[in-house]
Amino acid sequence: MKTGYFITGTDTGVGKTIVAAAILRSFIKKGLKVGAMKVIETGCLNKDGILLPGDGMLLRDMAEMNDSLDLITPVKLENPVSPLVASKLENIEVDIEKIFRCFDTLKKKYDYVLVEGIGGLMVPITKEEKKKSTFYFVRDLIKDLGLSVIIVTRPTLGTINHTLLTLEALKSKKIPVKGFIINFSEPAKKDIAEKTNSQVLKELVDAPCLGVLPYLTELSKDKIGETALKNFNIEALISQ
Repeated sequence: MKTGYFITGTDTGVGKTIVAAAILRSFIKKGLKVGAMKVIETGCLNKDGILLPGDGMLLRDMAEMNDSLDLITPVKLENPVSPLVASKLENIEVDIEKIFRCFDTLKKKYDYVLVEGIGGLMVPITKEEKKKSTFYFVRDLIKDLGLSVIIVTRPTLGTINHTLLTLEALKSKKIPVKGFIINFSEPAKKDIAEKTNSQVLKELVDAPCLGVLPYLTELSKDKIGETALKNFNIEALISQ
């Protein structure tokens, strides 16, 4: 593996999966061999006792991978809540070591591996009872994987605070930040906050803006890839 990135968001629902898909398609259009992981997915569809991870399936399709879903999404839970809560409700232990094993397998196969997280940095994954009830958060997983982070943020009201807090949470753990991407996960409102936030974020955030992804009405591979090539700093993403 030349390099890899962990895709995190300032909150749940900011569009991490679509941004990850856009990066994947742009890399493929550049002729690069790229893989993806949705390391933990809650809210999976239960079909005859088999949990189907929607995000993991989308990423596998976008990356044109022939790897199993168990490798791409090693932790699958049915309830649409944090992994900590879902695992307790379903009486399933979240196997962190399995995530590491799957990541190690994929990084030997691909030039780049994009790893999408779940929710934001401080989403709880497990509670280590043997260590005085220490909680293990998404931020800890990023640190242990040793990846640089791409932050996905909104253009709407509140994004400045959420983005800066996310950046501070990463800095406090000395986790490297590759940059941030502003994602229009819904049609543009064109209000004053949305009109000004992109520029303000570029001025305030101590990391490069890697692009702005407009709202996509079509989610075909070609459309996502072409849009990414036009709107992302692909050379910066490719560089180590």
